[in-house]
Formats: sequence, structure tokens, C-alpha cells
Amino acid sequence: MTPVRTVHLLVILLLAAAVPLAAAADEAWTFAYRPGCGDCDRALPLVQAYMANHTEQPVELLDLNGGQEALKRYTNLSQEANRTAGIRTHVPALFAGEHIVVGSKEIRVFLEETAPYLTPAPRNTTANGTADATALTPLAVATAGLVDGINPCAFAVLALLLGALAVAETRRRVLTIGAAYTLGVFVVYLAAGFGITAVVGATGLAPAFRLLAGAVALVVGCAVLAAAVLERRELAPAITARGRERIAVWLERAPTAGIAAALALGIGVGLVELPCTGGIYLAVLGLLAGGALADAVPLLVLYNLFFVLPLVLIIGAVAFGLSPSSVDEWRGERRRLVLGVSGLVMVALGAVLLAAELL
Repeated sequence: MTPVRTVHLLVILLLAAAVPLAAAADEAWTFAYRPGCGDCDRALPLVQAYMANHTEQPVELLDLNGGQEALKRYTNLSQEANRTAGIRTHVPALFAGEHIVVGSKEIRVFLEETAPYLTPAPRNTTANGTADATALTPLAVATAGLVDGINPCAFAVLALLLGALAVAETRRRVLTIGAAYTLGVFVVYLAAGFGITAVVGATGLAPAFRLLAGAVALVVGCAVLAAAVLERRELAPAITARGRERIAVWLERAPTAGIAAALALGIGVGLVELPCTGGIYLAVLGLLAGGALADAVPLLVLYNLFFVLPLVLIIGAVAFGLSPSSVDEWRGERRRLVLGVSGLVMVALGAVLLAAELL
């Protein structure tokens, strides 16, 4: 278990100290609801999404409009909850072993923060409980972000940015504009990752998304590798000609832009650049999809910090005297190597995702 997960689990244990924490690994949970009840209608999709993402944990959907047998089942569960835990229940209610959670908001928090630690180990975990396919270490996330930050699409934008910074008047100006621009790119990529992870988790589409992300990463990675080996640049993903023209126009304004304008430039460039650089990012999001969102957020921040790290280093080097032309020359000489590394990382991530879902 990673340090982040360990700390998170300790917090949960403290918050839930009044209620025993362990549900039997093979014990089915019961979600009691009544169609037409507003709070029930809000809670039902949350439970269904959890069921889709955690097939290892059986959950019974108990519709109280389903007849006397359903009402009798709910009455027994409710009386047992009152007897053992002193809890008076009403629908929607989730009976998860010794956990009794009532209300859609409380159920959402439980499913996001506590439930993942109570469910049995899924099929893609090893015997000692550590994930062999979907667990991402901080080192792996940071490495993927760094490789993504030097991919050809990002480097193509960097070449345009260097040209704009070359005419900046002072070191302070280069650092200020560069920092605001970098922050804009960071915000776009972080927001995109957070949005995709949250939506996929909430809709229960994590398995399908992982298959899609794995297939895309594998196909794009093979194309990038072919471009590197055969020296055919047209095979690799690239920003469209129109996109490059638009970015070039925006970056021409960078030397005279204020901080807010430079931030907006970074956001605009990030939106145009994202589809081109998204192969590695999509694969990482696939590995994060379906897990607890609270665990995914620190990894998303880490990934994007390393994604913009090359940008930060090069802007700093230019500000302290490195010639933009020498940086651009270095970029051109190593383009084939960058293509090869990016392609290998995408193929590896794609293979891991597909193997985790299909094997």
C-alpha cells in the first residue's frame, strides 16, 4: 500500500471509530431504495456506478416497490441496524456488512472514501493484495508525465514559444511571462484529467474506458514507433497546420502580454495541444479510472507537474542566458529519440491496460 493510501485509510478509521469497519469479503451488500423518492433517485446511479467498477463486491438492489417480500427484507435489515448500531434507517439506505449508510450524500462519501478499502481484492491483484496492473506508483506517474512533456507535439509548441521569448526585453519578463504561460497549460491538463476521471468513475464506464484508452495508446504508440524507426514524420501525431498557425499568432503576443494574457495564452495553447499529446495521458487516466477519486487527484497533480517540468527548465535556462536557437537545435537533433521513447511508453501502457481488462 502506498503512503497516500495508508494515510487515507487511517483517517477513515478515525472517522468511523464508532462503527466496526470490516464487512465479510464475500458478504453481499444491500441497497434499499424506492423509485420516485428524490434522494433514492440520486443515490441509485452512485451505487450502480460502484457496482460496475467493483464487480468483485456483490450488491443487492432492493426495490421497496417490489412487493411484500422486499418490504419484509428491508424491515429485518432496519431492525437489525437499530438493534446493533442504534441507527434508525430510511431510504435510501446501504447496508454494507456492519456499515449502515443513510442518505444520498452520505452514500456518495462512503462509496468514494471508505468502500474501496472494504471490498475483496479484484481479479487484477496479486496474492499479497497489491495491484499488478492498475496500481500506479508516484515514480511511474512522474516518469510518464515527464516523457509526455518532451513528446514531439509539446516540443513543436516549445519551438514557437522559444521564438517568442527570444524578443522579450528582460530576464524578469521572460520568467514572468513563461511562468504564467506554463500555469495556463498546467491548469488545462489537470482540469481535463480530473474531469475525465470523475465522469468515468461516476458513470460506471471505467472498464470500457480502460479498454478504449489501452487500444488508443497501443495504436498511437505503434504509429509513433514506426515514425521513429522509419523516419517518417507523417506517421506520428502532430498538431494540425491550422492549430500551429493559431498557436504561432498567440505566442507572437507573448512578449508584450500581461500576466493574465500570458495565462490565457497557456490555456488556449493547452486546449489546442491536448489532443495531440493525449496518448500517454489517456493511458494513465485509464489506469486511474474506477478507483477512489481522492487517490487519483494527487497522482494527477504529480503527472502534470512533471509534464510542465521541461517547459519550466527551458524557460529558466533561456532567462539566464541560454540561446533559444541552441535549445531549438538540440530539440531537432533528438526528435527521433524522443519519438522512440514516447512510442515505447505508450505501447507499454496500452498493453498493461488491455492485459488488465482482458486476461
